[in-house]
Amino acid sequence: MLASVRFCGDTEEQDAARNAGNRGGSVTKAILKAELRSTRGTKTAPAGQSPARFAAGGRGEQIGYAAQRSPFGWMIVGATERGLCWLSLAGTKAEADASLRAEFPLATLKRDASLAGWIEAALAMIAGQTKPAGPQLDLRGTAFQLRVWQELRKIPRGQKCSYSQLARELGAPNSTRAVARACAMNRVALVVPCHRVVGASGALTGYRWGVERKRMLLEAESE
Repeated sequence: MLASVRFCGDTEEQDAARNAGNRGGSVTKAILKAELRSTRGTKTAPAGQSPARFAAGGRGEQIGYAAQRSPFGWMIVGATERGLCWLSLAGTKAEADASLRAEFPLATLKRDASLAGWIEAALAMIAGQTKPAGPQLDLRGTAFQLRVWQELRKIPRGQKCSYSQLARELGAPNSTRAVARACAMNRVALVVPCHRVVGASGALTGYRWGVERKRMLLEAESE
């Protein structure tokens, strides 16, 4: 299990997190090459969908979705038959809907009110009212990204970890930049708690759904 972060100066880490933190987007060849360079010799990861599948815009997928207002803005969840594949935060319902369509432009999307329960479950996790296991997930990414997301779920509520510390926990101490990119590529906010990863100095750095929301989530978990 990851311990609370020990803060120390690490300019490179903060730059990597800041540069990656507000980017979502599809996996590019440059990112894949960088990950391969920085993660050579790491442990075997569980198999995930291939990068080509990851970048295919959800072609052939059937995704149900639901959205509702929350203390952190509008939340929208999307799920395939295999599990939760999207949980995003937005300022308005229109922005929430658009985020799902932008991430899976080739998928067939269908509103499913029953999935609102997954939003409530995610909020309960932030409030410390449920076990951290959460819903079944359908995560898509490279093998290294899947390892990062798995490790993120081990960070206890109310604690934080630095990007470089997370890289060390993965057995890849030179992969800080790849870790920051994996956090930025996370499609499932709250349930995969990338908001708990901060710069080595304690700075919040970047966050796919906005640094102010990251601050709000951390404050909610500290209560």
